[in-house]
Amino acid sequence: MTDLAIRLEGLTKRYGSKVALGGVDLTVPTGSFYAVLGPNGAGKTTLLRCLMGMIWPDGGTGTVLGTPMGPGYPPLSLKTRLGYVAQGPALFERMTARELFAMCRGLHPRWDQKLVQRYLDMFGLPANQMVRQMSTGMRSQLALTLVMGGNPELLILDEPTLGLDPVNRHQYMQVLLADSMEAGRTVILSSHDLHQIERLADQVTILRAGQVALTGTVDDLKTVEKRVRVAGLVPEAALLAVPGVRRALKEPAGWLLYARGDGAILEQALRQLPGVTGIQVFGQSLEEIFLSYVTP
Repeated sequence: MTDLAIRLEGLTKRYGSKVALGGVDLTVPTGSFYAVLGPNGAGKTTLLRCLMGMIWPDGGTGTVLGTPMGPGYPPLSLKTRLGYVAQGPALFERMTARELFAMCRGLHPRWDQKLVQRYLDMFGLPANQMVRQMSTGMRSQLALTLVMGGNPELLILDEPTLGLDPVNRHQYMQVLLADSMEAGRTVILSSHDLHQIERLADQVTILRAGQVALTGTVDDLKTVEKRVRVAGLVPEAALLAVPGVRRALKEPAGWLLYARGDGAILEQALRQLPGVTGIQVFGQSLEEIFLSYVTP
């Protein structure tokens, strides 16, 4: 088993003149719970579909579970090891959950009926109800149950909790994390639910306009990403010249800075600037970090 479930180098994808992915590098450790974040249109879905072989990248290289991306990707031997839940999953409307399970069981060599039944019981899904009669949240739970039945080594999820209320969303993610940790399964997902991701993910990558804006472990990012308020009349150029300061926004009484580094060292460097009358250094939540990188 390799230490990396996914390795991408310089992955590119264009749709006409639009750049969906502009040279994305990504490494996902085996057994990790990895989140890809970004605003709408950042390239998250395109990235996940490239991993599944649903669309072809225009450039770059990559491996998924040790299999190179290229002609003939993904081979059948890899497909049986992957699980994918699309945003707003397409399910056969006139079939019941039980009929869907029977169909998938006959097609999938790794099918685990005991795991399927456990998810059915946990979510309280009605096995004999047709899909067209199910709510959006129930369909999301059914889609995960179907995918987990295949006992995938790599689970790829695109906004998997869409349509779930907060209680069911929390249950969904907790179950997914616990089961994946027990099985040594790798999970990579896109999500707008930053509060859940902050609690559950090992590592995150933030995409902006098809490029990687930030990547790292959640703990490391929360340690080094700082928000700093500076009071006083200080030129913007002087603030941006301080090592670690990457952005300065004017406020009525001074400046709001976004910076990377040790808070004490940042404060010491900023206090040496002429005109500074006060400084406050704050840590940031994952949501605050995300917004600071994707907001114009």
